[in-house]
Parts: sequence; C-alpha cells; structure tokens
Amino acid sequence: WSASSGAQRSRHPPQARKLIPRYWQIVVRGWVVVGLVIGTWLLLGRNFAMLGLVPSLRGWDLAGFAAVALGVVVLVIQLLRLKSLPDKRLKKALRSLDRMKVAPTTGGELAVFMAVAVTAGVWEELVYRGFLIWFLAPVVGLAGAMILSSFIFGMGHAYQGAPGVAVTTFVGFMFALLYILSGSLWWLMAAHALIDVYGGLVAWRLQTLATRRQGAQLGA
Repeated sequence: WSASSGAQRSRHPPQARKLIPRYWQIVVRGWVVVGLVIGTWLLLGRNFAMLGLVPSLRGWDLAGFAAVALGVVVLVIQLLRLKSLPDKRLKKALRSLDRMKVAPTTGGELAVFMAVAVTAGVWEELVYRGFLIWFLAPVVGLAGAMILSSFIFGMGHAYQGAPGVAVTTFVGFMFALLYILSGSLWWLMAAHALIDVYGGLVAWRLQTLATRRQGAQLGA
C-alpha cells in the first residue's frame, strides 16, 4: 500500500501535495500500527524481548545511546552552519529536498512534521525491524529476514523514487544489523527519530534561507 500510494504521490506537483493532512495520516496510521502490535503481544502474553523492547543498557545498546547523544551535538552544529551555505549549494539542496516529496517548507508544516518524525522513529523500527525480522526469520533465516525486511522498508519510501528506495533499503539493512547486534530497538528508535527531525529542520531552514536571500536580492 505504501509503495503504491507513494508512487502515485511522487507524481504530484509541489502545490498539490497538501503536506499537513498527509502528515496527520502518517501519525495516526503509525500509532494505530504500534497499538496493534503491542496489543497483540499483551493479549498473547509474548515476551517483549522478541520485539527488541527490553533494553539491556550495556554493550552495543549503551554505545547506541551514546552515539545518539553525540549525534544531537553534531547535527546542531550542522544546522548552525547552514547559514553560510553558498547559493549554488543551497539551490542544489532545495532540488534534492523537492524530490523527497514530504519535506516541510513552512513553520506550520515543520510543527506537524516533528510529530511525524517521532512517530516514524517508533513505528517503523517496531514494524520493519522488531516485528518483521521476528516474523520472517523462522521462514527465511535471520540473514534473509534482515534483507527482506529492509527491502520492504525501502519500498515503503517509494514516494522518493527509485534512488530513495535504494537509499532507504540500505539504511534499513544497516539498522537491521545494528538491531541484531544490540538486541534493542529503543536506541534505534531514538536515532531514527533524530534523523527525521534533523531532515525536517534542514528542509525548513534551507527554504527560509532561500526566501530571505531572494528578498534581499529583490530589495537590492
């Protein structure tokens, strides 16, 4: 469903995308899915460690949380440095963001996108890593489950076009590998949400910079 609807939306012009309603659809759908998975686990009395929801706070898990904390510092610095981005690179970055189809460009869109980012961090990791790997491993083996779940994750981003599917499939596989190594989804949820929050802030910041520079040029 995500691949089909995403491919259709990718052909919509920017002015017809209506991002805020789409954002709320993503948020509602994400938490409904989380509720269904968690509710099923509770109903059947399953061990939540099967979903990676029992943090160990040692080894890879602890290192993951430390990496997320370091990532926050690095990404804040990167955001602050955007102000000095040359015009040529700014235009190129805006074209790349436009191909992503869901990047916020206004303050209102950014506010709702923050909820999307947190939701995606939780539900996508729970479903694509925790649930799908648990579900597929008995059939195709652990390695096969990692590959197949990553491909499904990539297809869920079909709205970004073929390059976006390829990138997200690769990222999905790396997250799957880190999940298997750490046995916990909590820090991966935090990392996923952080990446999406940063992407939204960058998109909004770049659009704001472009608007200001255009205004300055017209005023000159």
